[in-house]
Parts: sequence; C-alpha cells; structure tokens
Amino acid sequence: MLLMRTFRTCYLCHCSKMIASKNMSVAVNELNVVPEHVCNLAKQLNVKSSMLSKVINNHQEKLKFYTESRWLVLFEYLTQYDFKTSELLEMIDSNPDILSINRQNLQKCMIAWTNFRFEDKKLRQLIISQPSCLLLDDKEILSRIPKLLSYVGNKQNRLLELISYSPNILFDNWKYIESKLDYILLNMELGPTQFVTTSVLSSTLFDLKCRHNFLVKLGMYKPRDPKANPNLITGNPSLKAIIETSDKQFAVKVAGVTAEEFFVFKKIFKKQLDEENDDDSDEREYYSDDD
Repeated sequence: MLLMRTFRTCYLCHCSKMIASKNMSVAVNELNVVPEHVCNLAKQLNVKSSMLSKVINNHQEKLKFYTESRWLVLFEYLTQYDFKTSELLEMIDSNPDILSINRQNLQKCMIAWTNFRFEDKKLRQLIISQPSCLLLDDKEILSRIPKLLSYVGNKQNRLLELISYSPNILFDNWKYIESKLDYILLNMELGPTQFVTTSVLSSTLFDLKCRHNFLVKLGMYKPRDPKANPNLITGNPSLKAIIETSDKQFAVKVAGVTAEEFFVFKKIFKKQLDEENDDDSDEREYYSDDD
C-alpha cells in the first residue's frame, strides 16, 4: 500500500500562502525568456523552468484559471506518496484539470485508492499514465473498484492493467460497463487474462457484438469446449484483433472478406438491434454506434 510520508514540506506550504493570488497564464515573453515568477515556481517545485514553461505554454487557456498555490498543493501532497516532481509535471501536461482538485478532495481520493492495497509501484504508474484517476470522488472509487475486481478474479494487478487500457471504466455508467463485461465473459467466453490488456471496454457494445456475431456467422469464431479452462487460448481471432482495428482492417485482415460485405452486415445488424431495443432507451444508448 502506498504510504504517505509523515513529514510535511513546510517550505512549499509557506510558498503556497505567499503566492496564492498568482496564476500561470504566461510562461514565455516576447523575447522567448521565461518570466521570473515561472522560474521561481519551478525552483519551489524542484523542476526545470524550461519544462514548466513548456507545460504552461501547452495549456495556456486552462492553466490561466489556476493559481500557483494549486501547483504547490498538488506537488506538496503527492510527493509524500513518492511521486517524483517530474512525474507530477508530466501528469499536469497530460491532464491540467488535476490542478482543480483541492487538498481535501485529493487526500480523500488517495486514501480511497490506497484502501485497496494495490502494489505501490503499479498504482503510481497507473496514476501517472491516467491522471484522471485523481478526479474521482472517493465514494466513486470505493464503490466501483470492488465491482471491477469481481470481474478479474479479484486480482489487483489485473485490474490496474485493465484501467490503464480503458480508464473510462471508472467514469462510464456502470450498467454499460457491466453489459460489455458480461458479453465478453458469457457470449465470447473469454477469461480476464484475455481482455485486461486490450482496449475493448473503451469500444461500444454495438461494435463488440457486431464484429463477434459477424465472425460467428462466418464460422470463424467457435464456442469453447465447456470443460476447457476459460483462460486457455483458442483458435478464435484474438480480442485485440477483433476490436482494435478499423472496420476495413477487421473485414479484410481478420474476417477475410471485403470491406463492403462487412459494411452491409453492420447496417443490417444495427437495424436488428434497434428493433429489438426499440422500447428501451437505455439499451439504445449502450448499443449506439458513432459511425
């Protein structure tokens, strides 16, 4: 479990109070020189001024709403969980909205994450790669994680992998996520090890069902032997090949047909689903296809 170091970074706390009114709207002036206040903040955060300047310039519109104290609070708190300052800067560059989190909510969020005793290094890696994890309400974390764990054999590392590939599973409507997981496990007969390292849960349920059913009709996706281990590899196309390809690539390289043949099937399949779910607006949303 990630343990927060007990010491407080008093210097950062002091600086936070001193410059609470400043925001970060300009990082480089007309002469391409980093302004003094940016250099000062970089020194306080223990990052290179050039790197801080680059991040600020990348997100001028968003970062102008956040005071310097927001930066200091985030760095002061998360470095106590052994995040490197360079990693925190990387996270802000990836998702500037994490600066909107106040200290109280940040504390609640981190306590909720560490409550599940994930491996320290892997949890940090997840949060660095997916900073949106910090935007979750602690109650959402405590509610969603146990549900997801039940689908991956209660294996913490498996779940962290799944979230890294499809972070939307933390935010999307649970009924929608549950429908996709049930379809993968029950209809496609795949075990956790076969889907946790794919972005299948970032795709629509419609695409998943459409492509699976197309392969079934072609005789290219066959039911598993009921007595076989669900994690054993079969002769069926991999989930990654099925879902992480464009329509044309899927048709030609996976299904072995022309793109036109798949496009025709896709239109017919969508019409069938629309008719089946005509009285259920929620189902129509879950099966929606943006193409």
